[in-house]
Formats: sequence, structure tokens, C-alpha cells
Amino acid sequence: MRSNFSVTEGAIAEKNEFLGSMGHELRNPLANIIAQAETLQEGVYGPLASAQKKAVTAIQDSAQQLLQLITDVVDLGRIEAGASPLSQTPCRVSEMCAGSMAAVAGLGKSRSIQIVTEVQPPDLAVLADARRLQQIISELLSAAALSMHTGGQVRLRIIHDGGGLQLQTLGGAGQPPSEPAHLLNRLRKVKPIGLALLQQLVQLHGGTFAVSEAAGQEVGMTIRLPLSLSLAAVPVQEQGLPESSVSSEVPPPASSRQPTILIADDQPALIAVTRNYLESVGFQVITARDGSEAIQQACTMQPDLILMDVRMPVVDGLNAIRQIRASTDPKTRDIAIVSLSGHASASDKEKCLAAGATAYLNKPFGVRELDRIIADHIRTDGG
Repeated sequence: MRSNFSVTEGAIAEKNEFLGSMGHELRNPLANIIAQAETLQEGVYGPLASAQKKAVTAIQDSAQQLLQLITDVVDLGRIEAGASPLSQTPCRVSEMCAGSMAAVAGLGKSRSIQIVTEVQPPDLAVLADARRLQQIISELLSAAALSMHTGGQVRLRIIHDGGGLQLQTLGGAGQPPSEPAHLLNRLRKVKPIGLALLQQLVQLHGGTFAVSEAAGQEVGMTIRLPLSLSLAAVPVQEQGLPESSVSSEVPPPASSRQPTILIADDQPALIAVTRNYLESVGFQVITARDGSEAIQQACTMQPDLILMDVRMPVVDGLNAIRQIRASTDPKTRDIAIVSLSGHASASDKEKCLAAGATAYLNKPFGVRELDRIIADHIRTDGG
């Protein structure tokens, strides 16, 4: 009996590893597309004309849609493989809702649909997997927006009715009364992966998902999740500064010495665009094509920061980090190392941090995220 269980565990781990690797490989070229578009927007290669800016914005929007699609496919595979356990912590529902609203804002704008949300009470908190709950709200809002004609309104109301969390959307713009009966079939054609992910996420929580017709030909979707109220206080997350008040460039180094950043990655295109951006804002950049070269460069050049891809030939990123951390030279041993990975999972982040990474950055990443990492971890005091 135990051996069968071990075989099952092994199969789940193997499929989870395959899905993570697949996601990483798909995100690598996408990372280059997003980075190239952002550097064009930033004027690294010179100013853009108005028409060129619109074209680059369209590229960025499409790339973000493709990124979400890749994330959904990998998540769906992990759930179906049983490799996506829930991790419950106290979370504030309004914060999950706000994150979801931001995620579907583009869809609502493109279809001229107003999306309104209401959480009652406003400080409602539950024990839940925060990331998965936000995914459910996002996919529910997306399905609701796609189920109706343009120019309408989607209203989402979230309450806790004692038996669990209830999420209900209402929306309509003149659909025929027979629409609810065919709604799921139509959504499977319009957004099959998103709907499948929503249904799997609800099932993973042991919940239910139903579609009905309300008064005035409004189409309603209702999700019930057996989540308990959180009795622990949930701190309100601090809101970041408005985008307009954040500097568009990394602050210049505080000392006269030009800080050095090592980029270790086996993707030449991503190295090139990252290097161009970093050099444009005043950093010296060195590169490595595999983990072995990264170790050598770290020991001889002792850069201020290392951007280390996880999957590389010869020596992978995790082993390279371990060997750098094992150096007898304290200057080498203490270099800030940021792991770059397309796995985009909590377990992958834990592996990187356990290996000795200072921080973890998902691929694809934008220049703003790169700026934040540099500001947080680079040494600018001359040593």
C-alpha cells in the first residue's frame, strides 16, 4: 500500500517538475519580448514617435495576455495533477478583490463594460489561499464580462453567509431568456482555459459553481466556497506610491565607483536587452552563459549584484548559488544574488532561497521590477 502511494507521489512530483520546466521555457522568449518593449518605451534606443508608442503598447498588452494564458495553462495542469495544495492563511477579501479588479480592468475597458464590486462587511476576512482566492475572483469577473454584450455592467457581491464565502455576479445587456442555459457552452468557446481553471479551482476548494437567470434577464453566476471566517486580525497592506510619483530610473550610484552587475543566463536575447537597459542607467555589466561561468565571474570580478537564471547548462543556477555561498572569500560569499525563474511557484521560490539566493524574481519581469531589485539589494557604498 505504501509503495503505491510512493509511486503516486513520484508521478505528481514528476508532472509538477515538467509543468514548471514547460512554464520556464515558454516564459523565456516572452521575457525578451516584454523587456524589449519596455526598453523601447523608456527611450533606451532613442525617442519614439506617437504611432510607434501605440504599436509598442499593443505589443506589451498582447504579451501580458500571453503571459496570463501561460500561467493559466500551467496552473490548470498542476491542479489536475494534484500538485497544487492549498495553503490557508488569514486574508482580507477586499484586498483580493482589488487585485482581481486590476487584473480584469483591461478586459472591461476593451468591451466597454463597467465592473463594480461590493464586499460585505468591508473588512471581511477568511482563512484561504490568498493567491487561489484572487484567481477565482479574477476568472469569475472575466467570465461574467465575457458573458454579456458590450456596454453593460457586471456587479460582484461577496459575503459570508455562515456556511462559507459566497461570490455572486449579476449582469445583463439584453440577452435572450435562454442565454443562461447555453452560457457555459459559449464561455467554453470564448475562454476555455479560463473557465476550466475557474471550475477546477472551485472544485479544489470543495465549492460549487452555478449559473442562473435573475429578474430582468440578468445573468447570475454564484460560487460558494466553504471557507471559515478569520478570527485573527489581518493587517491592511500598505499601498504603493502612485505610478506618476515613482522615478522612472534607478537612482544614480552614491559613490564614484561604477557598480557592477553580473547577468547569468543562457538566453542571449534576454542578456542583451537587460544589459542595454542597465548600462543606459549607469551600471557596468558582465555576463555568463552558464552556472560555471557565473561562479568564475563571481569569484574574480566580485560584482555588486548577480542576476542568476535557475535553469542553465553545465552547472544550474541553484548549484552555482550554493558554490558561491560556500566561497572562502567573504566578499564573494556575501554578494547579493537574485534568482530568475519562469517556474513562478511558491515551492520554486523556496528552493532558490534555501540554496542561498537573496531574492527571487519571476520571469518575465519588467524594468520597474528590475529597478526595485537593484534599489533593494545593490551595494552603492563603494564596498
